[in-house]
Amino acid sequence: MEHFLEPSGAVKHSFIEDCHRLGQLIYWHKQGNYSIQVRQLNQLRWLLINETLQSVIEKRRPARLLFPHLQYLAKLWQDLDEPQKILELGLGGGAIRNYLQHTYPDSQLTSVDKNPDIIHCYKRYFGGDHANNLHCFDAQQVLEQNNEYNWIILDLFSEVDAPLFLYKHQFYTKLRAAMAKDGLLFINFLSNHPSQLKQLEHLLITEFGKRPSIVKIPDYVNHIVMIKK
Repeated sequence: MEHFLEPSGAVKHSFIEDCHRLGQLIYWHKQGNYSIQVRQLNQLRWLLINETLQSVIEKRRPARLLFPHLQYLAKLWQDLDEPQKILELGLGGGAIRNYLQHTYPDSQLTSVDKNPDIIHCYKRYFGGDHANNLHCFDAQQVLEQNNEYNWIILDLFSEVDAPLFLYKHQFYTKLRAAMAKDGLLFINFLSNHPSQLKQLEHLLITEFGKRPSIVKIPDYVNHIVMIKK
């Protein structure tokens, strides 16, 4: 397995580029132009949507973070007070969820994904067989339930058909309303063009009245965006 990992513990670019061909296919679901795969090789297991890597875990240590942008997020979180309530929008293979459950066992974590097949894969293949507070909802539905969260983690941006509402002002109004006083919003934003990042920054400035912190992950299209209520 070490062949695919950097000294930091993150997966190598060579693995990300070839993962749709590597290992053993253990789950495959196709509907129209949309396909989901779960593959594994030795201790690594990963989720692909339309052959784009979404999540990867180590089977014996599913709470270990193997993507550089998630390792950066974890460093941010380590310097913060432990949250009472966390909302995760976008599940993927559950790497963030597994990490948060392991690191903050006393926090109330709610994870949401609108795709029942993704939730099925998480429960069966990625350590979520006894998952609580895991809901098959649209993100906007959850934000309208009058709950207040200390942390909201938004991981819905993808190279595969990002929802249009992620570029709408109304969505960020709902996000801010769902945040507790001094709550924090963390966004894993995949930007293939600077204009996309500028649009997101403008939406956040308009809604929160301040500039967000934006950090690009070296050698990746991921940006970690953080803003406080």
